[in-house]
Amino acid sequence: MCSMAYIVTGDTLGLAIGPVAETTDDVHEAVRKAREMYETGLVNISIKDEAGHRIDGDELLACIMGKKTITEDLQATPHRQQSKSDDTG
Repeated sequence: MCSMAYIVTGDTLGLAIGPVAETTDDVHEAVRKAREMYETGLVNISIKDEAGHRIDGDELLACIMGKKTITEDLQATPHRQQSKSDDTG
């Protein structure tokens, strides 16, 4: 298979469990896993790929919250938004 592996990691806060890591071959699945980790209370969440790309911090949070879209090379890009000023009413 030629698909890229994405590794999602997060740290537990105050627990002796240690870091958590999950692997997937789909970037959107990786964001879903990161969202689950965030909602569970993990910290220092990041996604990295086999090519050395990485996303974490505010950029990853923006993707988790749906404010930005993630690309396959782990770049956060703004959504294209339609102007709300189209309504002249």
